[in-house]
Amino acid sequence: MTLSREQRRAQGQAAEDRFRAWLDRCHLPQLYIEQSPLTLPSSLKGAIKRPDFLVGIPAIGTIAVDVKAKSVYDDTIIIDAYEHRTLLNFETFFSMSVWFACFPPGEPHTCLLVLNRSLTGLPVTRRKGEDAIAVPLKLTRVADDRRDFMAALMDAISLR
Repeated sequence: MTLSREQRRAQGQAAEDRFRAWLDRCHLPQLYIEQSPLTLPSSLKGAIKRPDFLVGIPAIGTIAVDVKAKSVYDDTIIIDAYEHRTLLNFETFFSMSVWFACFPPGEPHTCLLVLNRSLTGLPVTRRKGEDAIAVPLKLTRVADDRRDFMAALMDAISLR
């Protein structure tokens, strides 16, 4: 079933709301990064993508998180290759790791965590006219958003 642009936007907003609520329940400091074109220098347009959140990890530092509403297809999630590449640039420019937090619609407590840089080297294919990366679920870490975010993150890091 193909979703309209408005339906996809609503799913994305719901995923961001779930992520924000998860961090709030875990009492983690966070900053939402406003995504309007005016908040990006013209010299970086097309070269960098801003993640959705900066999350403070006490006594460690900050991570960036790009939140997605992603369905699972054939034991993979599909990530836009352009987003992966421009988030790699964000990582380079800001010396900060970027994680994807993917919330499958229809799975109320599931979040798939994957480090953006772990997608490097995966094959890029064409999907609906765009370059995309099929990320095997084995590269992700399934987390339950009713549990502690830090525990889920540390569990995801231990897989690397």
